[in-house]
Amino acid sequence: MTSRDPRKLWEAVLGDLQVQVARPSYDTFLKPTVGIAVAEDCLVVGAPSPFAAEYLSKRMKGVVQRALERVSREPLDVRFEVTAQPAAPGDRAVAGPDAPAEEPLPAPRVAGPGTAQLALNPRYVFGGFAVGASNELAVAAAKVAAERPGQKYNPVFLYAPPGLGKTHLLHAAGHRARERGLHVLYVTSDRFVTEFVTSIREGKAAEFRERYRRPDILLIDDVQFLTGKEQTQEGLFHIFNEMHHGGRQVVLACDRPPRALKPLDDRLRSRFEWGIIADIQPPDLETRLAILQAKAASLDASAPPDALEALARREHRSVRELEGSLNRVSAYADMTGRPITLALVEQALGGLEPLAEPVVHTADGVIEQAARLFGATAAALRGPKRERTVSHARHLAMYVMREDVGLPLTEIGRALGGRDHSTVFQAVAKVASRLAADATLQRDVAALRARLGLRAA
Repeated sequence: MTSRDPRKLWEAVLGDLQVQVARPSYDTFLKPTVGIAVAEDCLVVGAPSPFAAEYLSKRMKGVVQRALERVSREPLDVRFEVTAQPAAPGDRAVAGPDAPAEEPLPAPRVAGPGTAQLALNPRYVFGGFAVGASNELAVAAAKVAAERPGQKYNPVFLYAPPGLGKTHLLHAAGHRARERGLHVLYVTSDRFVTEFVTSIREGKAAEFRERYRRPDILLIDDVQFLTGKEQTQEGLFHIFNEMHHGGRQVVLACDRPPRALKPLDDRLRSRFEWGIIADIQPPDLETRLAILQAKAASLDASAPPDALEALARREHRSVRELEGSLNRVSAYADMTGRPITLALVEQALGGLEPLAEPVVHTADGVIEQAARLFGATAAALRGPKRERTVSHARHLAMYVMREDVGLPLTEIGRALGGRDHSTVFQAVAKVASRLAADATLQRDVAALRARLGLRAA
């Protein structure tokens, strides 16, 4: 029987769930919870609101129950109750060298120039970001933006799949700039859209423009959510022009490069490409080890090199999953009162495979994700359009369906609107011949594979 300390037991379960549950669900519903009690073979978990408790009970109890049984190794039920202000074990769980899971930020008000600045996460600083070959350009660009705003690279456009540190770098740039006494404004794109729409509805457009054209550095996260919002794009276009002409810095983060943002106003896309575009790739083994070493230190967890190396060598699609595995191991060690060893790592993870995103092995699934990656539609990929972006997405879908999913050429052609198998063969061969020497194509293929939950070739 394992320790029945409810907090330690629930922290171990959260370590398991952080690797298995998709990030939005984990951050919204699981991260703010806390183990309250173990009574009558039932773990009582505190949730921050009636809605969260009900959602967890009705929608997530099954996956939570299975994780609890894996961790506790005994039959335990789980019950969710509302607590006034639950502790946030997730704060302990994600504090590390590259903890890109976004923290809840205070919602800004649509107000005039005196509106308080958004809080930046105090843990997201350059000193806490593990730098390696996969991200050194992005880190250097973010530092230049913070230290020499508007002078060299403007804008700085950072892009990467979820969980690799874009938000961390945005916040780090904000902290560095504020240390120099600069006025920094950080906002997510959905908040920007909300403020813009509200300002129009309430007749406060002038105040909105004043708020967004005054900072020395404007940081905008999740730019992909601006696609399709024509009026908001127009507003951002004018704000961008004013800031750029005034020598003030803009830093943007996105899950794809500017050319893949569609539908997006061509004028705005061209401005996104004015400065420097830097991508972040999954970390190599050396960087993963550095991340784990710093993470273990932040958790006060004594872990021998062989245990950390075993963790680093496991398959992880993001830094978030990497840290989630260490969170699980650390919590399991605390709960059982045993030191972290190679044997404990294997026992704690127990053959667990990362399942943060569903793995898709169907033609329709690949087509849908390829279309989303490049801002197109699945119908466009299946149709006759030869527009460059659509054609590129179609060819990548063909390549991944053939090389990664292993579908026959005839089935791929049929899924893409009845195309002949020879057309598919030529497209796959073209991608394969260019792949070794084309870094941009390599990144696009990697991004599509990441969306599908497929291993890199």
